Amino acid sequence: MRRFALITVLASLAVPGLALAQAAPPAPPPGMAPDAPPPPGAPPPDAPPPPPGPGHWHHGPGEMMHRMQADFAAANTTHDGHLTLPQAQAANLKPVVDHFAEIDTKNRGYVTLNDIEAWHLDRMAQKLEQRAAQLRAGD
Repeated sequence: MRRFALITVLASLAVPGLALAQAAPPAPPPGMAPDAPPPPGAPPPDAPPPPPGPGHWHHGPGEMMHRMQADFAAANTTHDGHLTLPQAQAANLKPVVDHFAEIDTKNRGYVTLNDIEAWHLDRMAQKLEQRAAQLRAGD
């Protein structure tokens, strides 16, 4: 009797889960008919987004840091945490190559991931200060 009761309880718990697993797909974006074909040239809806290439760090802050870390690790062929200018050039890390002297503030001949991040934050701060000055001048 206990086994029958236990099986009945377990079966009743599994049925709602099965129903949820068969839920309808998400609704299309507003203004698009559910059965409308995708716009010409659009990737299929289940296609993953294309990964950005090296040097393309124009993304959200978290994604940009992950991308920068991955690009740095790939370019740092000696795996010592020091990225030289030739390594950055070979990996086509354009922002690092173009601003290597600015990033290498200690004139060591290499930069670290922290150096790159600090330089990037300094640039962001400068841009924000410039924008703030523009807004103040507009009042």
